[in-house]
Amino acid sequence: MDGHMDIAKYYTVSEDTGSENPIIGLKSGSVPFSTSELKNCPMCRSPLRNINRYGRIVRRAWIDEATKKFIVWANAQFVPLASRMEQAEAKFREPVTEKPNPELSFALDRLSLKQIEVVGSRDQQIKIILKACNSIARYKDISRLRKDIKRFLKEVDEAEQPISRIHDLVQDARKHRGVNTEIIDLPSVLQVHNRLLTTVLLLRCDYAILSDFVTHGYTMASGGNLENLCFNLAANRKDCENLMQESRSRQQPAYEVEGLLYSARFVALERSRSASLSDADTTALVDSARDQLHLARTMCNTNPGQTAGMSEEVSAVEKMLRDSTFYAPVTNAEKAAVYAAMAQSFQGTGHWYYCANGHPFTVGNCGMPMETATCPQCGATVGGTHHQPAHGVRRAEDLDAEFGRRGR
Repeated sequence: MDGHMDIAKYYTVSEDTGSENPIIGLKSGSVPFSTSELKNCPMCRSPLRNINRYGRIVRRAWIDEATKKFIVWANAQFVPLASRMEQAEAKFREPVTEKPNPELSFALDRLSLKQIEVVGSRDQQIKIILKACNSIARYKDISRLRKDIKRFLKEVDEAEQPISRIHDLVQDARKHRGVNTEIIDLPSVLQVHNRLLTTVLLLRCDYAILSDFVTHGYTMASGGNLENLCFNLAANRKDCENLMQESRSRQQPAYEVEGLLYSARFVALERSRSASLSDADTTALVDSARDQLHLARTMCNTNPGQTAGMSEEVSAVEKMLRDSTFYAPVTNAEKAAVYAAMAQSFQGTGHWYYCANGHPFTVGNCGMPMETATCPQCGATVGGTHHQPAHGVRRAEDLDAEFGRRGR
């Protein structure tokens, strides 16, 4: 049975064949994705979870299996959200055919003796806009989409992942037994890729609503003058800064550039209709946004593989700051390819791999790596060149099989 469980892979075994208990110590800590599958008894196929001798190996396999299922589920949920976001932006770019609501316009005209302020947290801002546009069908779909994105963002948060829940249970048990509660290997197995992707998607959704409200929604709802509309988007810029800081710490230039771009877009929206900034403060804010765009362009030039197509976005936002024009960003071909690769994972195309530290990532198209990047979990090199994986990278055949089952 020890051979079937590959116990020598996890424990140091005595060379004394006559020893009653040949296990003399651990070889290393429990490494994520170090087990290929949950093994059962080779004789009766019953599970081995109640055999203490193999408890460590079995529990590691359970955790790995739960994490793999989480990865598969998260990718399956994200792809439709990204597709719906593209559809919502395309709808906003269509010519406006909906006519202003006369009754609502009259009601808002009576309230327009004072400015309509879009302020507070991002949730509060969107609530103000959707309340003003309650009768406008233009915002129905994207309102539902935003709720779905926020719900999914909570579901992929580290605290909701299987390993975090197990960690909390173990911490609680150790605390009640008076044992040192520090468990140091938790961060190495948490999955952050989908949370970062979804954080950017929510910023994208909020910007689309805000910019369309400026260009179409406010006039449709009230028929009023934009001089009666003002913003305070400090919370938006702060959220962008948080995204930039985390992306920088995880060596993820693409997400950091996204944060820089959206921060500058929010400045472009706010600068001519600020609810609180003086002219001098607004000028300083615009100058800061230009510096951010310069940094974003530098990062695009330094990391062309991970930021493909984003230089064009930098140029478009620079134009926004110059011309005071607003638009919903179009998904560039490179981002579309990333989403397509994620979708293809369910159809048997592309392949999954593990980095040197056991964190999964996917390669689209033919499934063979042609460029390197950085693992968002641990900073190790992922990908490869000329169809050859980088050092330490290995195929995740178990995840390929799991996605294959989803695709059938």
